[in-house]
Amino acid sequence: MIYLDYSANTPVDPRVLEVYCRTEQNFIGNPNSTHCAGQAARQEMDRVTGLIAAQLGVLPEEIIYTSGATEANNLALKGTARAARHVGRHIISTPLEHSSVGATLTALQQQGYEIDLLNIGRDGRIDLEQLEELLRKDTVLVSIYGGESELGTGQPVREIAALVHDIARLHVDATQAVGKTALWLDCVDTMSFTAHKFYGPNGIGVLYKRKGLVIEPQMNGGASTTIYRSGTPTLGLAAALQAALALALDEQPQRCACVQALHDTLCAELQKRPGVRINSPAGAVPEVLNFSENCIK
Repeated sequence: MIYLDYSANTPVDPRVLEVYCRTEQNFIGNPNSTHCAGQAARQEMDRVTGLIAAQLGVLPEEIIYTSGATEANNLALKGTARAARHVGRHIISTPLEHSSVGATLTALQQQGYEIDLLNIGRDGRIDLEQLEELLRKDTVLVSIYGGESELGTGQPVREIAALVHDIARLHVDATQAVGKTALWLDCVDTMSFTAHKFYGPNGIGVLYKRKGLVIEPQMNGGASTTIYRSGTPTLGLAAALQAALALALDEQPQRCACVQALHDTLCAELQKRPGVRINSPAGAVPEVLNFSENCIK
């Protein structure tokens, strides 16, 4: 079998799996416990979180662990919108967001929030002029994907941030962007991603939340690494995410070059076939190649 669905899931890197197994074996305590084993696990959890923060260029307290990008998106959108409901109930997004964003916006809409969806061009990018027109005094949130899994399009996040700044909070779903493109953590309020998109394990994600931004927790009860997401910290998975992230960032140039070569070869071969149309725009991440073929004869 030739597996081509890496945008959905990647196989765990053996180096990452080794980190997970070693951490699980060496730290058996609950990081929330006060006994020696628990405190050893807490110290390791803090160390791992510090490494992830350093790799992303953010503060450790800005890292919130989740079960994946779906939970991270839910927490970012619901948490931000509900914390700002006294300011307004207007949200702007796009029709191409992942279902974890789209369904969350639908749920918020049923609770009285007004949702505007931006037009998308043939290249998958939003209309910046329309975004500027839609921004209002009661706009509390703008949610935009950083990398899209159908066409491979990235959004001009910095230009979007410049328009949104001082008006609303900006959330970016970077699930398809980490390890593939440059990131923009210095200009967003929240950003979500998950380890299994870059050779890490399933079941662990991260929500970056800018320091000082207040969001409403969606889970209650139990101490953890943050007040915004309760539950027993998953040390082994966090350590594995850190290892996968380190490899993804360190090896990003080589990985991108390798995939670009495969992308270009496949593109050239596909274009030899009559009726084939390449839909991914120039500048899309090479990991995604969207094409269609006219099979009507």
